[in-house]
Amino acid sequence: MVYFHINLIPGKQRITVVEIIYLLPYSLKLSAKSMKSRSCWLIFTLIGLSLTSCSQQKSSQEIAETVKNSIVLISYQNEAGHGTGFIVPGPAGVCTVLTARHVVAGRSLNLQTNDQKLHQTDSIQASPNLDLAVVTFQSAGEKCPYPSLNLGDSDSVKQTDQIYISGFPDRAGGGKLVRQFVRGFVSGLDVLEQGYGISYDASTYGGMSGGPVLDTSGKVVAVHGKTDAQIVADLQSQQASLSPQQQAALQQAAARVAGGGVQVNTFRWGIPIKTYLANQSWENQPFAKADYTKLRELLAAGQWRAADEETASKMVEVAGRQKERRLTQEDMENFSCPDLRAMDRLWVKYSNGRFGFSVQKRIYQSLGGTKEYNREVWLAFSDKTSFVTANEIKATYNINAPEGHLPWYFWLTPSSAAIMPRILNCNL
Repeated sequence: MVYFHINLIPGKQRITVVEIIYLLPYSLKLSAKSMKSRSCWLIFTLIGLSLTSCSQQKSSQEIAETVKNSIVLISYQNEAGHGTGFIVPGPAGVCTVLTARHVVAGRSLNLQTNDQKLHQTDSIQASPNLDLAVVTFQSAGEKCPYPSLNLGDSDSVKQTDQIYISGFPDRAGGGKLVRQFVRGFVSGLDVLEQGYGISYDASTYGGMSGGPVLDTSGKVVAVHGKTDAQIVADLQSQQASLSPQQQAALQQAAARVAGGGVQVNTFRWGIPIKTYLANQSWENQPFAKADYTKLRELLAAGQWRAADEETASKMVEVAGRQKERRLTQEDMENFSCPDLRAMDRLWVKYSNGRFGFSVQKRIYQSLGGTKEYNREVWLAFSDKTSFVTANEIKATYNINAPEGHLPWYFWLTPSSAAIMPRILNCNL
C-alpha cells in the first residue's frame, strides 16, 4: 500500500494535472523500480481526483449568494404586474438582461437591480418564435457593474437532477417584492412550442417568469417560463392561426392536461440555455416600437370597436405618419414586423384565435393568395372575412363576427392590400 501527500502552493486551492505529474517523484518518494510499476496507476488516479475537484458542486447557500447580484426585477410603467430577468454576457457599454418574451412583450419597463437602483431601458429585443427576450440598460462604464451569470450545458441535464430558481414571486395584497431562491428537481425533457424543453417540480409562482434555472454548480441551464396548463392555454388561444400539424400536436397536449396525464399547474417549464445561445440572431432585430398597453386593455374588455381604432392609430404612430394620419404604400411594404407581431398576438389571444393579422393571413393563403396582388383573390378574401357585405363597407364589432373580420378599420386605408405581402414576409 502506498500513501502519499501533496502540499499545495500557498494560496492555491487547486492543483493542475501538469503540476501533479511534475511533483510525483518528489512527493511520493518512491524508488525507481516502484515508480516504474505504479506510476501509470497513480497518474490516472490523481488525474481523476483533479478533474473531480474542478467540477465540485457548490452548496445551495453559495449559489444563492452568487446569484443575488445578477437578478433583475422587471416591472411595468403603465400597469400592475412584474417578471424577473438576470444579467448575462453582452456588448460593452450596456448591461444585458435575459428574460422571457411574455414578461416584456408590448410593455414599457422599469428595471431594478439588487442594489435597489432603477435603470431606464435602452433596448428590448424579442425572439419571434421563442419565449425569450433580451433587455439592455446603459452601464456607467464599458463593463457592466453587475455580474453576469455563467451559462451552463443544458444538454447535460438529466431527469432527477437538482436545480435552483431565483425570482420575484407575486405577493398577495401587494407590498414589497422579495426575491426568492427555491429548489426543485428535473421531471422531464421534451421539445414543446416556444422553445420549452426542460420541466421541473419546484415551488415557483407568478412573477418569477424569466428567472434563471441553475444546476448544482451554479450555472444557468434554462430560463424559467410557464406551467403545462399555461403553455396549452396559450396555444389554444392561437389555434385558428396554427398549421394542421401544430393543431394536432396541441390537441394531444390538451388531452394530456385534461385527462390527468399532466396535473394542471404541477410541472414548470424552462427554455434550455442552449436554445438561447443557438438562436441569438434575433437580438439584432428591433423590438416593437409602440406601447400596446391600451390595446391590451381594450381587447381584454371586449371593446372591439375601440380596439380596432387603437390598432389603426398605432400603425400610423409606428410609421411616423401621425400628421398625415394614413400610411403610404412604402410604409406598408416596410412596416415593423415586431409591431405587427405584438398587435397580432393580442388580437389572437383575446379573441380566442378568431381575429388577428395571422388569422387573416391564413384565410388569404387558403384562397390562393401570394405576395403578388391578385384582384380575384383579394375580392374573395374580402368576401370571406366580410370586409364588404352586399357592396356595403361595414364592420361587425362583436365576437361572433366571421373569422378574420377584425382588425378591420385599417383596411380602409388606400392601397391597404400592400400590407399583406408584409404580413407574409414577417411570418406571423
